[in-house]
Amino acid sequence: MIIGLTGPMGSGKTTVLNVLEKQGYKYVTLSDMVREEARNLGMKEERENLMNIGQSLRAKYGPGVLALRAMEKVKSAGGDKWVIDGIRNPTEIDELRKESDVVILANTVPEDIIIERIKSRKRSDDTFDELSIRRKLRREQGEGEPPDGQHVKKCVEMADYVFENIMPFEDVEKEFTKLYNKITKN
Repeated sequence: MIIGLTGPMGSGKTTVLNVLEKQGYKYVTLSDMVREEARNLGMKEERENLMNIGQSLRAKYGPGVLALRAMEKVKSAGGDKWVIDGIRNPTEIDELRKESDVVILANTVPEDIIIERIKSRKRSDDTFDELSIRRKLRREQGEGEPPDGQHVKKCVEMADYVFENIMPFEDVEKEFTKLYNKITKN
């Protein structure tokens, strides 16, 4: 099974990914491909730069380019349990759904919780100014974005399953495992 993972920044996708790793999943992240491009261009790996680079890749090669590159990595590595993390454009979902045994999972959280998580996680590419965080969230959701830009809101709407990751960190694994068991039964 290939699980395509989408959701806004700060929603806990990495935590969900860690649970899936315990289930034997390998993963590839679309943002790692964008980071690689940033390094090739000699640019800092800051969120704003990465958002712009991702958008320029989609504009140049088509909005599904990152999903196509991810599938190439999955196919070349082999195996049957993969997570493709960081889906931000609906065409990426369309590309993944061309493959068999793909499930799209959205990880969601209310915006106020996201802001608190971002402020507390202390990642080097995060801003800690609430207004800046809200602007980035709006852009990521699709506000003011061209069709080949980021549209996480639309991706969440296209998901087969939604995990509302609002529980305390120590409860995520147990609660997500319940959803995972439901997914694997279907």
